[in-house]
This record gives sequence, C-alpha cells and structure tokens, in this order.
Amino acid sequence: MRRPRAPAHVWIDVLRRITPILSKSDANDVILFGSQAMSVYTKRALASKDLDLIVPGITIRLLEALCDELQQISGKKPVYDYTVGEYLGRRYPVGHIYLAHISGFPVVLEFFETFLGFESRRLTPFLTFKQKWGLNVQVLTPEAIIGSRLAFRPPERITPFNARRLNLFISTLGSIIDWSAVNVFIDEFGLRPTVNENISELATKRISISGSSNIKTRDQTDLSDPH
Repeated sequence: MRRPRAPAHVWIDVLRRITPILSKSDANDVILFGSQAMSVYTKRALASKDLDLIVPGITIRLLEALCDELQQISGKKPVYDYTVGEYLGRRYPVGHIYLAHISGFPVVLEFFETFLGFESRRLTPFLTFKQKWGLNVQVLTPEAIIGSRLAFRPPERITPFNARRLNLFISTLGSIIDWSAVNVFIDEFGLRPTVNENISELATKRISISGSSNIKTRDQTDLSDPH
C-alpha cells in the first residue's frame, strides 16, 4: 500500500520546526531538495510523502535532536536510521526520520549528506536563496531542478506522475528557464546518459517533457568537430 502524500502545510510545518535546529548545528549548509524545491518557485506548494534535504555533516546526534523536536508534533518520539551506501561507486550517506504527524499523515524526512555522492559544495554555482514560508531557504536553481529530475535512475526512472509535475513546473516558469544552464548542470554531474535514456523511455509511453528539445544529446565537452 502506497503512503499518502501529505498536504503541503504538513511538511512545511515540519520544515519550519527543524530549520532552527539545523541552522544552529555544524551541519547548517542545508539545501532544500526534491519536489519541495519545486514548490519554492510555484504559487501552490506540492503535496509530498517526503521532505528532502541535502545536509552535509548530518550525524546521529543531530538526528536525535531533530527527533526530540518533532516529538511535539507527533505525540511520540520518531524513529530514525542512518546508512552509508554508494551511488555509482561513490560514498552515499543518508539519514531518515519517520514521523507520524498529528495531522494523521506520515512524513519521511530524508537527509542526504551529498548530492549523488558528490560533495554538496559542488552544487554552489547552482544554488540560490529564496524567502518562502517565513524562511530563508537555500535551494537549487530552476535549471538545476529540471536537470536533477530528468536524471532519475532506473528502475523507476521518471514516472508519468513525475513527468506531469515536471511539465507543470516548466510551464509555470516559462521563458525564464535558461536551457543552456540545464545542460551545464547535467554535464557537471555526468548525468547526460541517464537523461537521454529517460527522455527516450518516456517517448515510448508517448510522454514528452516540455522544452526537452533543448537538451543536448551529447556531453558539451564532446561537441567539437573531430575533424
């Protein structure tokens, strides 16, 4: 059975509660990620099952402190885990907090120490700050959001649902999107093969991503005439 998506006001409540603790910690260079990053740029925030954050330096001690705070909106202390896996051979630490919110909606908080196994500081050229929900939020640029969501890995890849969300995001922002910057982001993190595969896979389902004709088919570093 699939978890229901929590209304935006639920995960925003969670974000507001944990932000002061994160900002006072050693892991304070926090980046809002996932569909929540898209919500920063849209008038209406998206419902979501998860709250995704890139938090370099996330520790078990910090997860404990966050659980203590979140107990106030749960009635019981949430449980958490912390695992160190790998992403294409790169070290990939991730922490989770499993929250039963008083609204009745479950929310999973995901804390990624890195971005796809790369140090988060590598994202610096693709970040900005926005005032949203009474918070000063560090978030990916629209172009980086598009690039990251085009690069969802197998086996799930880009679902029809996520394709619809991405198309809505692109249509909302319209002409302000710099597609050359999308390509720069894709190449910076070596995402070109996965992006191309995903676009092709969607085409077999008769689904297209708005503006995807602006996505180059080869790495920009390999566009020179070999002759």
